[in-house]
Amino acid sequence: MNSMERVDARLKGKPVDKIPNMNIAMGLVAKCAGVSYREYVQDYRKLVEGNLICAERFGFDSVSVISDPVREAQAFGSTIHFPENGVPYCKPALLEANFDLSLLKVFDPLNSERTLDRIKGVELLRQKVLEDYPVIGWVEGVLAEAADLRNINNLMMDLADEDDRLQELMEIIHQQQCLFALEQIKAGSDIIGIGNAVASLIGPTLYEEYALKYDQAIVKFIHDNGAKAKLHICGNITPLLTLLKQVAPDILDIDWMVNFRHAVEIFRDTTTSISGNIDPVAVLLRGDEFMVEHKVRDCIDSGDNYSLIAAGCEVPAETSEKNLLAMDKQLYVH
Repeated sequence: MNSMERVDARLKGKPVDKIPNMNIAMGLVAKCAGVSYREYVQDYRKLVEGNLICAERFGFDSVSVISDPVREAQAFGSTIHFPENGVPYCKPALLEANFDLSLLKVFDPLNSERTLDRIKGVELLRQKVLEDYPVIGWVEGVLAEAADLRNINNLMMDLADEDDRLQELMEIIHQQQCLFALEQIKAGSDIIGIGNAVASLIGPTLYEEYALKYDQAIVKFIHDNGAKAKLHICGNITPLLTLLKQVAPDILDIDWMVNFRHAVEIFRDTTTSISGNIDPVAVLLRGDEFMVEHKVRDCIDSGDNYSLIAAGCEVPAETSEKNLLAMDKQLYVH
């Protein structure tokens, strides 16, 4: 089986020769491409090159245009800083000092430099891998993008104060989210990843009030346009798991601090495959091959015929090749 066939079969609960390796990598991709993080996030050709190397060298079963959370924020008009070997960031956030929605620059993803760069990355990956690997596009979740535009501290105060402007802001973000997702699907994405890390910082009450309907809506939009949806919320999302059943993504990433078996049980008999949840630092980066093998087997034993295996969040750039290979080796069905 190739990776496309493998992932497709696993999502349907059908037999596979290997449980799909769905690791998320960014710094590692830049390292494999031999470029700084700054160059990786701004040159889709280097992003593609690094992804292809990682897939071939480490057995990853997907290729992806994930890079950083501020592509949309830049297109909205934010000032973005690009450290040489760090993740780009907004400073100041566009709406940090003034919650004035007229400051938002509504954009066409094809006419904004870094959203277009991501779309070109999807196109080139599709050309390179043909039907051998699923191509994963990425958009920010509405709550996460609101944090990028307002500043995380301000957003938390807005949520606590029940600021009326939040709903209008989120509607604008969702419209842009759909436009960006659609262009990536047109360019060749099989799966759209939705990064909504901020959701792990709020409880189920606030998630249900402010974020649930938008996560549901983007997943439905992605499905309606012929692609699959993958929801990625870093951190401990145990309190949100029951609500996330209503979102119904095809893939739900589970970070290392969530009990994998518990998550799998909650989503049993749904259309969602649970993906995770090796500790990326304590196990992959700092552990040895034996620890990696043991933890991977634990995840496999805790999963079901739909489960996918991956680090709970991004694979650190300095993870040893031997640990990555040890992880992939355990995924072959014996």
